[in-house]
Amino acid sequence: MQTNLAITTIVIATVAVLAMIVPLDLMSHDSKMQGLGQANAEMADNSMAAPHHDMVAMMMGQDSMSSDQSNETQDNDAQNTSLSKTSDNVTVDFAATPMIQTNSLASIQMHVKDSKSGAKLSHVDWAITVRDPDGNLIYKTTTGHSHMGNMGFSVAFPKAGESTVYLTVSSIGTQMMGLEVEPKGRTHTMLSGSPKGFATDPTNDFGAREFEFPVYVQTIDQTHTLNGTVPGTAVNFEMSTMAKKIVAGQPVTFVFTATKAKDGSMITHPDTQVTVSTEGYVLAQSAAVEGAMTMNGAVHGHTGVMTVTEIFPSAGPYVLDVKLQPSPLSDYMWGQAYTDFNVFVSEPTGSVSSSATETSDNPPPNTVDINGLESPFFTPDVLNIKAGTTVTFVNTDGNTHTVTSVKPGTTDADGTFDSGLIKAGKTFTFTFNKPGTYQYICMIHTHMHGTIVVS
Repeated sequence: MQTNLAITTIVIATVAVLAMIVPLDLMSHDSKMQGLGQANAEMADNSMAAPHHDMVAMMMGQDSMSSDQSNETQDNDAQNTSLSKTSDNVTVDFAATPMIQTNSLASIQMHVKDSKSGAKLSHVDWAITVRDPDGNLIYKTTTGHSHMGNMGFSVAFPKAGESTVYLTVSSIGTQMMGLEVEPKGRTHTMLSGSPKGFATDPTNDFGAREFEFPVYVQTIDQTHTLNGTVPGTAVNFEMSTMAKKIVAGQPVTFVFTATKAKDGSMITHPDTQVTVSTEGYVLAQSAAVEGAMTMNGAVHGHTGVMTVTEIFPSAGPYVLDVKLQPSPLSDYMWGQAYTDFNVFVSEPTGSVSSSATETSDNPPPNTVDINGLESPFFTPDVLNIKAGTTVTFVNTDGNTHTVTSVKPGTTDADGTFDSGLIKAGKTFTFTFNKPGTYQYICMIHTHMHGTIVVS
């Protein structure tokens, strides 16, 4: 469905608003920008920003930036450095892309090793969860496994600030599903430097360890330098918003500013068409920019400033495609230029995830959630009940697990109960008729353990 977006530009009021604009978490995927690199970034900073902001400062006052805005800028300047944390003789080295910008794919690299010798550990399972500054889940895997102690992944962070990477690393024990694990498949301290040295490298059945690491994310430079179709011309095109975060169901106004790339001066009377889409579906589109004289009502900026207000129906990634050309009254003729901006829309604060595998902190009475490789492995990990109570175990993880009773302090099944394989979303029930303390594990991932206390 296409919807015409009517835009009214009030010159002085709109320019004054620019002084209060807070950068939005956006990223350009414009193919024309890929090869410009640092040179264009410096050009945008030095030749455009100074004249533009000088003009705003003259209208709003030199001290128009609040202390909150200043502090936010300083926080956004934080860069990621290599980190190392140790827990009970297991060390994880952690490194993220030093400069991460919102919605830009960033690399995370981790290594697990024996803290005494410094040698990496072979055959280690990894459960990884990444949450943004608001605690929203943005990445998760509970099926990571590394043979050489290395684990890497990439993720785009939708919000600026301090995100957190949570880890649970666990060893491969001597048994799995009641069968002995071959020596070459167990966790070893690789003093030899290779998993092939398992015959002489010491086994290291450390169980499981938890870690968390901060990742700092900055807002990005939102000014795109676009080459016009007229040879030798270039336009700086900036998109900003007054909203720190775009939320589904809430209106947000995008402010576009066109300036000359060569000196940063404002371009008068540009015409723009803006198309808002997601996964090929067009959510909204302003009037087309066609020919030298736009006849059907384009988004127009008398002083080079244009606005569009949009409401996004649901969370997720959206694309704003922009076609830009001068009107006959413009003071700069560049022909045409194109670019696009990626926008990430967040769920409303306090919304409940619809994920069928999302673990609850408070499952129903007499219910145990099987969380998987991420500690705590079961919720609750200790359940107190009365004799005769039936307990339901729910696999909320994507992995297949078992619930198998074992002899105290061991991984040896005692035959009291055994669920067999429980697939994702499936359940297992057992009635505890006799008082006592029952310990159980997952026979696939033997470090996963829980306890039922029956009185």
